[in-house]
Amino acid sequence: MDLKLALVSAFPPGRQSLNEYGLHLACEMAARHDVSEVVVLADRLSEPAEELALDPKIRVIRCWEFNNITAGTSIMRALKRTKVDAAIWNIQTATFGDREVPAALGLMAPAMARMLGTPSGVIAHNILAGIDLNSTQLKGQRIRQTVIKAAGSFVTRAMLAATYTTVTLRSYSDYLRSAFPNSEVHLIPHGTFDTNAIEIAPIETRSKRIVTMGKFGTYKRLETLLTAFDLLRNEPAFSDFELVIGGTDHPNAQGYMSEVEASRRGDPGVVFHGYVAEDDIPDFFCDARASIFDYSATTGSSGVLHQTACYGAVPVFPAIGDFVDVCRDEGLNGANYAPDNAEEMADAMRFILKDVDEANRLAKANKTASMELPLSKVVEFHIHRLRQALPVPEDPVSQLA
Repeated sequence: MDLKLALVSAFPPGRQSLNEYGLHLACEMAARHDVSEVVVLADRLSEPAEELALDPKIRVIRCWEFNNITAGTSIMRALKRTKVDAAIWNIQTATFGDREVPAALGLMAPAMARMLGTPSGVIAHNILAGIDLNSTQLKGQRIRQTVIKAAGSFVTRAMLAATYTTVTLRSYSDYLRSAFPNSEVHLIPHGTFDTNAIEIAPIETRSKRIVTMGKFGTYKRLETLLTAFDLLRNEPAFSDFELVIGGTDHPNAQGYMSEVEASRRGDPGVVFHGYVAEDDIPDFFCDARASIFDYSATTGSSGVLHQTACYGAVPVFPAIGDFVDVCRDEGLNGANYAPDNAEEMADAMRFILKDVDEANRLAKANKTASMELPLSKVVEFHIHRLRQALPVPEDPVSQLA
């Protein structure tokens, strides 16, 4: 039986977190011969934009709003109306809102869907237990952190009442299986978007360019990177390098990027690219020598790290949290530095840029590792598991007996 599947996800041209992952999931689902239709139940756009040209098997229905407490019920109505066989939920803790109530209510929706008869598999890109709240906008707010952690345990339990849940990191899997032993949790790594046979260019033939990409202003910032870049440029060998910053404000740090850009006005070596559209991502990384992660904390397996690896830029990141897990479990690696230490970051960048042989070795090894789990295999797991959850059709012969 061919399946008609729903995918609940943020989706381009919207710019909410995980929208690119949602796009690639939908395309991989539609590419399967045993899927008749993919109904994407997506976030409503904050500004008018033209929808993407997609496979005819993909239909996008924008039925829920970020930070709206009715997101879950809107999705339930859409599931009932579209009569899908099962649903995959591409979510993280703030998919449905950056305020506690809408975020929590949205995360309960997969369990509601299962209760109403739609088998539901959750792809949980992070869990509240894995986030250092003191590295977020809640820094120093001990009472609020305590309340959120308590509520987070309840919401996590509710989310795990879906048919099953997958997580991208072993530490998440270990925690959930220990804390909620009766729940079905699977470790399925992030997966690689672009598995085409792209021949990555040697580091020394690429532009003298360093890149970074993300939603900045909370635990992902730019101050340490900019200081480190200045230290690097003080050396004649690197004076003509440029730093290209791709991305936008984090929703909880509106205005951060404009302030940073204003501080660098008149510096031709620092380029503020703005939002990097999906079609521009290959070129963004393919012509860069290094990709920098100025993080003070981590909140899940980094999609940008996987894109960096896929396109052959060498990552420079702090050896903390989820970066350590990804290196251990998926074989990705790069140059490291201590968080918030500009001198060490500059040393790491210098090492990659000077030691071409080691840079090319890392780029090739990361490319090989990234190809071992294409997103098609991730989708294959979900479809296999959802088929197991579907009711067994009655035998027409037994009905006649």
